[in-house]
Amino acid sequence: MKKTVKGRWRLAVALGVAATLGVSGCGLNEDNNSSSESSSGSSVLRIGTTTDVSNFNPLQSLSKTDSWILNAMYPHLLRIDESAKKAPELAKEYRYEDDGKTAVFILRDDFKWTDGKPVVAEDVKFSAEQIMKYKLGNVAAKLTWVESIEAPDATTVKFRLSQPYAPFAEGVGFWMSIVPKHVFESAGDLSKFPNDSNWVGAGPFVLESMTKGQRYVMKRNEHYPLAPDGKAAVSQVEYRVYPDVNTMMLALRNGDIDMMGTPVPVSAAKQFEGDSKIKMEKVGALGFAHLTYNMKNKQLADQQVRQALSMSVDTKSIISAVLQGDAQQMAGPISPIFSDYDNTEIQPYPFDPAGAKAKLTAAGYKDGNGDGFFDELTFGVACDQSNANITRVVQLFRESAAQAGIKLENECVERNTFLARTKNGEYDIDASQWGVFDNPMDQLRSTYLSSNPGGINYNLLESPEMDRLINDAAGTTDPEAFKTKIKNIDKVVHEQAYLTPLYVENFQFAYNASKFTGFAPSPSDLLGMVTAYSLAQVKPAS
Repeated sequence: MKKTVKGRWRLAVALGVAATLGVSGCGLNEDNNSSSESSSGSSVLRIGTTTDVSNFNPLQSLSKTDSWILNAMYPHLLRIDESAKKAPELAKEYRYEDDGKTAVFILRDDFKWTDGKPVVAEDVKFSAEQIMKYKLGNVAAKLTWVESIEAPDATTVKFRLSQPYAPFAEGVGFWMSIVPKHVFESAGDLSKFPNDSNWVGAGPFVLESMTKGQRYVMKRNEHYPLAPDGKAAVSQVEYRVYPDVNTMMLALRNGDIDMMGTPVPVSAAKQFEGDSKIKMEKVGALGFAHLTYNMKNKQLADQQVRQALSMSVDTKSIISAVLQGDAQQMAGPISPIFSDYDNTEIQPYPFDPAGAKAKLTAAGYKDGNGDGFFDELTFGVACDQSNANITRVVQLFRESAAQAGIKLENECVERNTFLARTKNGEYDIDASQWGVFDNPMDQLRSTYLSSNPGGINYNLLESPEMDRLINDAAGTTDPEAFKTKIKNIDKVVHEQAYLTPLYVENFQFAYNASKFTGFAPSPSDLLGMVTAYSLAQVKPAS
């Protein structure tokens, strides 16, 4: 007999979209006049970005601007709300059956593609099967356990799994874009499908035209059920491309755009003070800044060295100097935004250079030439030099580690080079900031599992103990037992000091509050103010 798993792993939430957050948005007409609404009743929201779209295929890995535009076109089964909780989108509920080996999604029946055809279960089945077939994007790893997919009717999708995986439905539901089968199935190999014209979507907006390096114009989908009135109040969304954040900030102040898609740098936020039209909205992060240690380095494979390095980071001073205090210090690898899983019993390593030096001395490390540094403890710290905050973190870390007798060298390089070196393990210490983790289990699998399918195991860790703990937790569908196991892994990572978590940053988004209102922001710099759901709630302030 099939058994339905209860508790947290069943989501049966009525979709209520009437309540918004009262966050101000913005808009500007095509002719740049002072009204947010034209004589025909149309309204245009202009959003600034610093990057072009590089890939219009939503089934593949996406850059930031790709994600923003395609998220507004192609629905997902689930979304993340302002509290970092999964909420219904195309799926109105999900559940587990067969002791967790079958994930069942029940879809809404009122989504339509912009060519008039309904969004049905076969679209979901097709999207997942194509991702699996061509191993597309990061979702392919999340579908690892899928043995088969069924669509018994227009609103039911069943994923048959080889084994229970606790956050399967949440991970796939949030990350996987749903595409129209009747459009994409004729494209052949979807790993080569550009999808760069004649767009058909089912989100609140669909791309209409583009001028690379300048703008991307999206028109309203006249049938979008998650908007308060069945369609977005904004008739058009236009993304404008700027060479850098400073130029974009100037464009907002001058009225050329109405909001910044990217967060305002902490150091630049004061530029908007005194402008009565421009408001700032603060959202939390789904990722965090960290230092990760390469376990293939002989010295860094020593737990005592990793703990000493963790004691050599003055995180409180970093938060004060780099982020002007607008961040939260972390202890373990689970962000406090996931309050159900964050192990609050563990505490951050104290900043104690003298204690770190004593620990290293006791472990047998020596300063043979008397230069103030331990002979074998010189490490490079790699980072993306375009990330001003992390570059400053590296500088401060070098200074504080020197007090503990550890010599660090700055190895910050341009972004693509940094990513390549990190992926290939060509570094000692990685200083970076993870963008979006939507659930702790997928995070732990990606960062610490030896087999690491589609993951980001920058430690290059191969630990049978961690593999056992992670795999055991992954198959636990009882909510309370699952929480306990996640908190235990949190504790183990902290004790081993595989990484030094630094801070969870707060992001601030700037917008012209005199133009539009009603945005529903989600945590992270990637999601922020421009998710499909958020754009569907926006209305002219007047």
